[in-house]
Amino acid sequence: MNLGEDSVFHPPVAALPPAPTGWTFFCLERELHRGPLACAYLDRRLVAFRAVSGRIGILEARCRHLGADLARGRVVDECLECPYHQWQYGVDGRCENVPQLRHIPPFARQRSYPVAVRNGLVFMWNGSQALYPLPFFDGLDPEDSVCAGPLIIDLDCPWYIVGANSFDSQHLYSVHERVLQEPPQIRAPGPFTLESHTVAKIDGRGWYDRFVRSTAGAVSAMTATNWSGSLIFVRVKLKRATTYGMVSLRPLGEQRVLTHVFAFLKRSESVLLEKTWDRLRTAVRLYLIGQFLRDDAARLGGIRPGAVNLIEADQDLARYFRWLARTANGRPSEAEKGFLEPTHCEGVQR
Repeated sequence: MNLGEDSVFHPPVAALPPAPTGWTFFCLERELHRGPLACAYLDRRLVAFRAVSGRIGILEARCRHLGADLARGRVVDECLECPYHQWQYGVDGRCENVPQLRHIPPFARQRSYPVAVRNGLVFMWNGSQALYPLPFFDGLDPEDSVCAGPLIIDLDCPWYIVGANSFDSQHLYSVHERVLQEPPQIRAPGPFTLESHTVAKIDGRGWYDRFVRSTAGAVSAMTATNWSGSLIFVRVKLKRATTYGMVSLRPLGEQRVLTHVFAFLKRSESVLLEKTWDRLRTAVRLYLIGQFLRDDAARLGGIRPGAVNLIEADQDLARYFRWLARTANGRPSEAEKGFLEPTHCEGVQR
C-alpha cells in the first residue's frame, strides 16, 4: 500500500453496515427442545423455533398483528403460534392460519432468516438469502469433528474491530508477546473471505505461554479466515498440537458485540473415547482459547466508532477494512480486483 512515514490512510469505516451480511451463531440446537427461543440482534428481537418435522425457523419476534412476542407462543405442528390471537407462522414467516379469518391478509408475514445447523449449532444468515453455504475449516470434515462451546464474551467495542485483530500484526507483540518469524501473509481465497497467516515465536513469561511452550511447542503458525466479517475460523498449528477455534459475532449495537467462541477437534474413532476423551480435550482447548482471548477482550473494551487513522505499519489492516467495506455489505471482494495490491490503495494523504 506504500504508505510513507508521514502518510495516513482513513479506511471506509462509515461504509460498514450496523451488522455484517453473513452467517452468525444463534443458539444451541438442544435449546429449542424446550420451545421457542428469543435472542437480541442489534435493536431487533428474533425468535427461533423447531417445527414438529424438525425444521427450524428464525423470525422477527414481534407479531405483525399487534406486536405480541412470538417467543412467548408455542409450536403447533409446523408453525409458531402467537400467544395473543393464535395467528400461526411457518418457518418461512408466512402466516398459515388466522382463526378469525378465511383469507389471510397480505401483511401477515414475519421476516424470516436462512438457517443452517451443524455440530448441534444453529446459525442464521443476516439477510433474506444466503450468498454462500455455511463455511468450515479447510481440511477438517464437520461430520468427523467434535465441538465445545460456546464461550461467550460481551465486548464493549464496534463489531468490525474484533476481526481486525487477525490483520493487526503489531498487537501480536504488544498484547500477546508473539515475535513474528516471517512477514504476515494476506490473501483472499474466495469472494467473501480474507485470510491472514502468521508464524510467531511464543515469547511470553506468563503461565499460559509457559504451558503452551512445554506441551505443544514454542512456534505458532496461525491461519485466520474471516467470512464477511461475521465468522472467523482460526487454526493454530504448533509442533505437537493443532487447535481449531471459531469466533461468531453478533452485534447488539453501535459499540457492543456479543462473541461466541467454539473449539473443534477431529473425532476419535471409538464411541467411548468420543464421549469421554474428546469432550475433555475440546473443553481444554476452549479454555485455552479463552485465556488467549482474555487479553484482547481487556484491551478492546472502550473502543468507540469514529475516525480510524492507519499508518505505514498498518497496511494489512488497511486491506482488511477495504475488503470488509464490500463483503460486510454482501458484495464479493473479487469485484474490486487488485484490492490487495499496494498501488490500489486510495485515501492516502501526504
